[in-house]
Amino acid sequence: MTEFHQQSWGARYQKMGSTAETAFLESYPHAHRLGIDRPDFSVAKLPVFFRQAPDFLLPNGAYEVMGVSSRAKNPTLKLKFEKIEILNMWDKFGDTYLWVWDSAKKQSTCARIEVWNALCHAHGTVARFDDNNKPYWSLPIVNFPTDGNL
Repeated sequence: MTEFHQQSWGARYQKMGSTAETAFLESYPHAHRLGIDRPDFSVAKLPVFFRQAPDFLLPNGAYEVMGVSSRAKNPTLKLKFEKIEILNMWDKFGDTYLWVWDSAKKQSTCARIEVWNALCHAHGTVARFDDNNKPYWSLPIVNFPTDGNL
């Protein structure tokens, strides 16, 4: 089976976030959809504030949902600079969280975006996506918050 990062953009786009968002909604079935969810139009020209809006809203704040697999050869979270910047902006208006689903262990890790910022700066490395050269933080799963689980 081809690893996720080696699949075509179209194949990755169809699966991207689906597993993690399904797990989030199983835990929080009353969460309100906040972010864009694969509309039938290109979002490329939308302002980044809309493109990178957190996925869900709960009574205590906004949640961005991402997935990672501890089964991967090099288990890391790839957090785009653009995304973390916008989540930091959202956090100025209300508590904003990053909820990460480990599909191999079937468990989540969640913390305020400010915690993830600190972890990226302390333990992450800067990398760039092969297809568009955009920068992201590569944060090893071993450096995820340990006491921030929901």
